Amino acid sequence: MRTENIQDIIKAYLDKPQTQYALLINGGWGSGKTFFWKKSLVNVIESKDLKPMYISLNGVNSIEKLEQLIFIELIPKLGSSQSDIVKNLAAVSKNIANATSKFFFKSDLTDIAKGTSIKAFGFKKYCICFDDLERCKIPIDELFGYLADFIEHKSLKCIVLADEDKIKDQETNRALINGYDIIKEKIIGRVLNYDPELETIIPILIETYKNESSFYDFLKTKEDYIISVFKEQKIKNLRIVNFYLECIQTIYPTIKTKESQYITECLFLVAIFSIEFKQGKLQSKDATTFDDFKAIDANWYSRITSNYLSRQNKDEKRIKTRAELFYEKYLTSNIDKYHFYPSLYYYVLSGHFNKEIFKSELKVREPEVLSDEIIAFRRILDYKFRELDDEDFARVSKKVYDYAKKGVYWMYDYKQIANFFFYFSDKGLIKLTKEKIEKDLLKGLSISGKRKEIHEYTYTNLMHFKNENPETQIIVNAIKTIHQKIKAEEDTSISLQVIKYLKNENKVALATLFTENKLSKELLQYLDVPEILKLIPDISNDLIFVLSELFRERYDYGNPGEHMHLDLLFLEDFHKGVVDYYKHIVKTQPLRRHNVKDLISSLEKAIKKIKATMK
Repeated sequence: MRTENIQDIIKAYLDKPQTQYALLINGGWGSGKTFFWKKSLVNVIESKDLKPMYISLNGVNSIEKLEQLIFIELIPKLGSSQSDIVKNLAAVSKNIANATSKFFFKSDLTDIAKGTSIKAFGFKKYCICFDDLERCKIPIDELFGYLADFIEHKSLKCIVLADEDKIKDQETNRALINGYDIIKEKIIGRVLNYDPELETIIPILIETYKNESSFYDFLKTKEDYIISVFKEQKIKNLRIVNFYLECIQTIYPTIKTKESQYITECLFLVAIFSIEFKQGKLQSKDATTFDDFKAIDANWYSRITSNYLSRQNKDEKRIKTRAELFYEKYLTSNIDKYHFYPSLYYYVLSGHFNKEIFKSELKVREPEVLSDEIIAFRRILDYKFRELDDEDFARVSKKVYDYAKKGVYWMYDYKQIANFFFYFSDKGLIKLTKEKIEKDLLKGLSISGKRKEIHEYTYTNLMHFKNENPETQIIVNAIKTIHQKIKAEEDTSISLQVIKYLKNENKVALATLFTENKLSKELLQYLDVPEILKLIPDISNDLIFVLSELFRERYDYGNPGEHMHLDLLFLEDFHKGVVDYYKHIVKTQPLRRHNVKDLISSLEKAIKKIKATMK
């Protein structure tokens, strides 16, 4: 039913001077029933000169508890018409505020009201909303029996919010002699099925950002597209849409000036992974496992299906991969909008957004603007140099050589530069000796290395493959020396940050460092165990707890031993030191002993898991 139709029915219900029934708004979990009450129905009720009250039944397990909740809601709304009750309350305390305060420390309502029952109140000027009926612990027949007295005899206007499917599935309700459908007829006059229209609800959600003018204007321009994405996936759960808008709010400052294509890619990616995450298809622990999603491109699905069709045993039953199911659900007609940004995927699942990494991912998407030295490099250091005329070859080769001497090129490129210029010299294409080339390139490489632009993957590949040209080995060795020196400095820097954050009790920075380096082999490798152990007695219980959680989460995946076996030396030494410290904690510090014991347990589990998964 459309929301405006529900509003019309409720207006007519409120206009009736005498009613003996309640209205029930039925909708699935997260569909926005509470949001609809707060944003729309409260205004409708107040326009009828009635006072709205809201009671959540979530976890309420007795009529006494329900009466307390109603009482608390009524206290701020008491007026002159309730003077007798106010006097009763004042007999317990000098003013209502103190009576209310005292109430929070009493379990029995009569201690406060001195025998006054909730039923003594007049309810003609009220409209009460009872939310979360499906989460109420009071048996449904008992609850409805209690509410009937108000609704039938005191003309209380009552609106109930519920997910009826969940109520009917509850074992206690299935066991009732009279089923739920029969029992509800006692007080429920009409069930209104709430089926929110995204075209109506999403603009209302966007309105909540009106105070942030720039972001609000951005959302308004993208409103139709956002609606279309969630509509295509038949999403009715407004919690998912709310979560999505909060995620977009975080990344908006980084994408607001980007080209439309990249903005659409980001909006789409965050939407589909928000759906997967909030529906429980993906969890926080999946934040670092995304290779299958990253592999998807425009031709990926056709390659997968072609490989399957070409198999010899076509009768063999094939189980589709997670990525295939994902593709079929979201990308069949949207592959042109799909580009995988690892930082956005990680943010949606983990809650941590690394703006700098995201910026670098966006930069890769932007058209490459080539500098003069790169254009020259690509023209001459390619086997197509043979296609150049002699004058062009002489000019471009000199330009690249001069740039190389000045250290302009990336340090890892100097192997390729050496290979080609040694070849040019050997074939008489340039008038430079190999000795001169080697000397100049080593000088340029040294200058390039000072920029400290290292890249582990490129370096690993460079070292992995055998060097086919022995003449360039000196250059390769120089690259290796520079890389390892910079890497050691960086690793030591990370270790120093750990020490710094521990000393300053900076829990957030420490947690961020561990998260960003979750798969880094160097995070713990260079840590000074004795120095950390000196800090342990002085850091707070809170930080001890955080450390325990960080060590637990660092190895919270299937095979840490394959990647993190170098952590063992630190973990074992640190574990031994923490155990020794624990023995000296006095018994008058029970919480300290408890937290340190948890830290020991986390370390032991980490050591055990690494050893069990080492290859």
